[in-house]
Amino acid sequence: MIHKTFFSKIDDDVLKKYKIYNTGERQFDFYLMSYLNSPNGWSQQGYFFEPISESTKVDIYITLSSSETIMKKCGLPSKLSCAELNGKYLYLNADRWFGGSKKSKLSLEDYREYMVSHEIGHILGHEHKKCPCKGCRAPIMMQQTLGIDKCIPNINVKG
Repeated sequence: MIHKTFFSKIDDDVLKKYKIYNTGERQFDFYLMSYLNSPNGWSQQGYFFEPISESTKVDIYITLSSSETIMKKCGLPSKLSCAELNGKYLYLNADRWFGGSKKSKLSLEDYREYMVSHEIGHILGHEHKKCPCKGCRAPIMMQQTLGIDKCIPNINVKG
């Protein structure tokens, strides 16, 4: 088992915009822990993710951020999330966290799990993939946010 620690936070502008209070922050932590260690997730590849309360000796920093912050940190267009390839910084787009992506054809709950698994995939060194064939499950590393082409929606890391 490969053990990874993570520290999560919600940016102040997101807390204000979505009126998130203390229980909301803890709910975000719960979702992250659930998705990161889901049977559909990277645990299939031998990973275990543990939240820690101090941001010092941590493997991964996960932040729920606004589009503006993501643009500054990653240079990406509005409404996308980002993570450093083989790095430790991951930014989840708050608008997508609360609104999902119709083009992905996933429910909001499934979209959140996809979003976390996809970005963690970048942290673990995985690059984007394309739809392999008509009717195939969309790979977790496919940018399902932008559409799934001829694939079918998928949240499982193994496809």
